[in-house]
Formats: sequence, structure tokens, C-alpha cells
Amino acid sequence: MSETYKRELVFVVAGIAAIIAMLSYFFIGISATGVADQIYKWALIIQLMAIGLGAINMIQFHYKNIQRRTKGLWYNSLWFMIFFVILMITGLIYIASGTQPYIYNWSFTYIYTSLSSTLYAITGFYIFSAAYRAFRARNIDATLLLVAGVFVMLANAPIGEVIWSGFPTIGNWLNNSGQIPAMRTFVITGALGVLAFGFRALLGKEKGFYAGVE
Repeated sequence: MSETYKRELVFVVAGIAAIIAMLSYFFIGISATGVADQIYKWALIIQLMAIGLGAINMIQFHYKNIQRRTKGLWYNSLWFMIFFVILMITGLIYIASGTQPYIYNWSFTYIYTSLSSTLYAITGFYIFSAAYRAFRARNIDATLLLVAGVFVMLANAPIGEVIWSGFPTIGNWLNNSGQIPAMRTFVITGALGVLAFGFRALLGKEKGFYAGVE
């Protein structure tokens, strides 16, 4: 099969699957619903295969770091390999026996959860630093942003209502009349962009969507 036919075959298969899925979603009770269910099952299988391939790629990447003693990375890769093997073995034991091993639950509770909380806390400092740089009264727009941010912050902080009872009222008004409509505008714009991307993908205009098929 030539490369041209391979490319067109990918476009046709993806387009047919997308059309069937959309028809089954918007038109309940049509005959294509059974076919759509099979497509969803195939998509789930492909997703699981993609996760497996991703795990294999990660193992290869970290194994190369350990083998080459990559400066500043290899010991982190070593820890990754150790915990990957431990959790994979304990996870298979859990699937086979139905009994959750202690090390499996302990790793998620005292390592994964703790690291996630730490990462979230560190992210807060980055957000604070970005807010400090953004809330600089360099012009009229930045000044309005600074004033609005101060009102919203004092409205949410307990000390704001103690200082003045009007802070919560002004802050809630800014949220309801400014922030919520703006966020809805971004959501609608993003939805239109996704819709346009979907149509371009169905028409074969988005080459990157097909993983290198040109």
C-alpha cells in the first residue's frame, strides 16, 4: 500500500469513527449506537496500550540515565525505577489476590500524597510571585487590575471584613460581574477553537493530529 493510501486511510477511519460517535451522542436511539459502543471499547483498549507504551518509554529513558550516569538525573531515575518495580509488583498482587498489600497502600498514602501536597504548596509560591509581577501599577490597566485584586483578596481574607464590611460586597460584585463572565468568554472561545480543530482534523488539515502522517 502506498504512503498516499495509508494517509487517506487514516483520515477516513478517524472521520467515520468521529461521525458515528457524534451521531450516537446527539441522536439517541439510532442504529449506530451499537457501533459507537464498540468504537468506545476499541478506544479504551488503544488508550491502555498507549499507557503501556508510555511506561515502556519511561523505563527506557530512565534506564539510559542510570546506565550513562547522567549528571544530576541518574539518581532520580534510580528512585523512579525502584518505586516503579515495587508498585507494579504489588499492583499485580492486588489484582491477582484481591488483597491490597500494605506497601501498596503505604506508598500512595505517605509518599505520593505527601509529594503531591508539597508540589501544590510550591506552586502557590510561584503563583504569588507571578501575581506580584502582574500587580504592578505601571499603567492605568495594571492599576485597575491591582485595585480589583486587592478588593477580591480582602473580600476572601477574614481580616478584610474586620477592616471594612464593604470589602466582601465589592469583592463578590467583582467576581460575579467581572470574573465569571470573563471566564465564560474564555470557555466559549476555547470550545469554538476545539470545534474548529475537530473539523480540521476530520478534513485532514491537522497533520500533527495523526502522529506524523503527512
